[in-house]
Amino acid sequence: MTQHDSVQDMLSQTLQASDLSAKQKAVLRASLTLFSKQGYDRTSTQDIAALAGVSQGTVYKRYATKHDILMALITPFFSEIIPKIAIDFTHTIQERHFPDFGDYLTFVVSDRLEFVIANRELVRILIAELFNDQHEASAILAMMGPTAGKVSHDVTAVLAVYQRDGQLVDWPVPRIVRYVAAVVVSYALPRMVFDGHDGALDVERSTREIVEFLIRGLSPEDSPVLGAQG
Repeated sequence: MTQHDSVQDMLSQTLQASDLSAKQKAVLRASLTLFSKQGYDRTSTQDIAALAGVSQGTVYKRYATKHDILMALITPFFSEIIPKIAIDFTHTIQERHFPDFGDYLTFVVSDRLEFVIANRELVRILIAELFNDQHEASAILAMMGPTAGKVSHDVTAVLAVYQRDGQLVDWPVPRIVRYVAAVVVSYALPRMVFDGHDGALDVERSTREIVEFLIRGLSPEDSPVLGAQG
């Protein structure tokens, strides 16, 4: 996995660099740890106060509800952490210069699956909030607008090379990205939602299956890849 720091580490570092008071930082760091380890629903404000070394009154002074604490974590997650991860990853891909589209897909799929597995507990909690309130979801996703444009530009430049080489179907890049994301999510989502109760994800095997499917779906009709696999 190219992103060596976990989401929890990155969020903790972001909170440490914020202008919050020491007690507020302690409350958020404790919440982050507990939400990740035992889940949002199973964590009480009493648990948070105990781990943070403050009174429950101190917690409520800044955060009226546990949901307010969660939102205080979600905001930097989407406004700072996700953009940084996305930009760093696109730069990593550009630096590697994969001449073969299959190798490119293998790297991308494997790395992102490993990232999801490494961070599934916390990411599941944060992502779940997007489904609870449509208004909040729209506001949160809007935070990533500038980064999305930058990443889209970089991805377009990479995929355009494979299209010129005849390795990739001549579709608009957003359509290709949605196609790839949908297939990867179909493998990763059960581990995010059910916390691996359907079995551990075999990254190597899953990557192989995903890439085989994507190559078939994204290769031009006259591609030799299709001819060899058909």
